[in-house]
Amino acid sequence: MIAPRWAAALLLLLLAGGSGAAAQEPAGSVLRKRTVAEDLQMFSQVLNQIRVNHPDSIDTHELFMAAIRGLVHAADPHSVVIPAARLAPEKEKALREGKLHPVPIDFAFYGGAPVVVSVAPGSRAARLDILPGDELIAIDGASVEAERALELDVFLAGPKGSSVELTLERRRTDGSLARITRSVQRERVEEATAVPVALMLDDRTGYVRITSFAGDRVADDLNDALDRLEKQGLARLVLDLRDNGGGSVEEAASVAGAFLPKGTVVYRIEGRKEDVARTGKVERSFWKSERRYPIVVLTNAGTASAAELVAGALQDHDRALIVGRRTFGKALVMRTLPLADGSRISLVVGHLVTPCGRIVQRQYRNITRREYYRLAGADRDTVGLPTCTSTGGRTLYGGGGIYPDVVLPDPEPRPLWLDRVYELNLPLQWVGGYVTDHEAELPSLDALAAQPALPASALASFRAFAAAQGAPVPDGPDADAPLQRILVRRVAAAKWGEAGYYRIDAVLDPAIKEAARALDAAAALVSSGS
Repeated sequence: MIAPRWAAALLLLLLAGGSGAAAQEPAGSVLRKRTVAEDLQMFSQVLNQIRVNHPDSIDTHELFMAAIRGLVHAADPHSVVIPAARLAPEKEKALREGKLHPVPIDFAFYGGAPVVVSVAPGSRAARLDILPGDELIAIDGASVEAERALELDVFLAGPKGSSVELTLERRRTDGSLARITRSVQRERVEEATAVPVALMLDDRTGYVRITSFAGDRVADDLNDALDRLEKQGLARLVLDLRDNGGGSVEEAASVAGAFLPKGTVVYRIEGRKEDVARTGKVERSFWKSERRYPIVVLTNAGTASAAELVAGALQDHDRALIVGRRTFGKALVMRTLPLADGSRISLVVGHLVTPCGRIVQRQYRNITRREYYRLAGADRDTVGLPTCTSTGGRTLYGGGGIYPDVVLPDPEPRPLWLDRVYELNLPLQWVGGYVTDHEAELPSLDALAAQPALPASALASFRAFAAAQGAPVPDGPDADAPLQRILVRRVAAAKWGEAGYYRIDAVLDPAIKEAARALDAAAALVSSGS
């Protein structure tokens, strides 16, 4: 028999998690669900077998913690347990209170290894070519000791503006591995505006990008930007939510409220407990009425969480066409709960759904975690997907993520020479010297946006620089085209900061051009619903 305190702990553990394992019955018998008592008995048998027979001296508490982590791990890809022994309470408190700043990168753990999920748009790190799928190998030259994403966030935090050196391993398109090192500045993206660019694409078409829903001024910044553009003749809008990893669902409701009538449902939260369930509506407005012009929303696999709720609400109410790629499919409500020994569990307690009832969260049962993240935004046929009906009677698809009305193709894979250029971070190393030497040739951002190309001498300069670093760039127009796009954006960022980067990006990005072409269809949608 196991000790009573162990039995009590196991009972609490199993009652909290329930039992879903199928019993192993003799051949010919009917399979049935195992009971909690049977699972508790089996667990105690395994524990005793280890204690009695295993040749190593094993800490029983470590076994229990491993079991608890396994239980939570099996529940979903996002719930985690952070053992008390690995917590840094004072540092975590300082981070939570804003006294320390995080690294603006989201990590997830696959098989014990931290892998980049996304980099916050608008952050300095976003221009360092840190890509989803890069595996974190070392921090300031030392091995990674964290075992969970939340723990890693605390470990990486530090004073505002300070930097940490991250060593990452990347698998190239040819299957080979590359190791890269980046100095990443700690920053809070919510301290900067989440609307880094708002401009007119032509005399009627506005373009606005929202990079995050963190912070409490996103809706205010959006409406300030729209006010400015409306004075310039804005009559239709491309709203860019690509790579927006979400944030506050309340702020998302306020953003959606710029385009939806007061009282309109933006999202619903469904959970086991009554205190979790609620309905988010357009409850307040600083404006006399919602803005009624046609809207196209751009999405991709990096559009997640609160950003998906905005896209889903506008699509459900026939207020926007969605153009781009299927969104990530993450819409879970999390709560952090204390455990008896000082450990914590960050647990999923609810699911978010769109106004017409679509489940945004992707399926995570019966697949590995690596598949779960790898398949984010994957292009799937709509056959077999659950559906709901929009306000105007359109059929919309659920089953994980927001499915676009107009699906854009995946970008072409980067050639190996370009992978090498990025791995060595050569554009960032080159651009400072170029801007310094050619400042007189860069009179204004408007002039560069009107003709977003660098002279042939600039490409020749970069080719010489890259060759000297052991990363030669091929000659010819096939290489010139991507090289121009990379370098002109870097020059704009070096000269005019975030505003410069996003301004030039908006002019050059083919997806934005496709979104603008879809505005006529969006106008028809608004007309049919008015």
